[in-house]
Amino acid sequence: MESKALLQEKITFREVYIFDMEILQNIFSQNNCVKAEGKMLFGIPFLLAEKDNKINSFASLLLNSNNEIVYKIYDDGSLTDKDKTLFEEYISIFMKKKRNANFNNAQQLKHSTDHFVHFLNF
Repeated sequence: MESKALLQEKITFREVYIFDMEILQNIFSQNNCVKAEGKMLFGIPFLLAEKDNKINSFASLLLNSNNEIVYKIYDDGSLTDKDKTLFEEYISIFMKKKRNANFNNAQQLKHSTDHFVHFLNF
């Protein structure tokens, strides 16, 4: 009897770099976000997920309607539920360890987001 090894691609997570921005903007656009109203929704991308040597999703810091710091995940639709759960768990651990002002000061996050979006010429 022949046995076939199943190749299961491992999902990896890492911080976002400036050279990732074009891919992240494409994923953001795939999520039907309109630039004019989605300007603040893009937020500050801080983590991304890669599978099959491809960036599949990213997490971005945002302010919610109560002016609280939250994150949103944007993805290209290719991650499994298990991958999404792993990413959520990784984000949660990462955010607890981060001491940067963008992670705990709403005014700083708003200021950084405005500058970042302007930089991207979004």
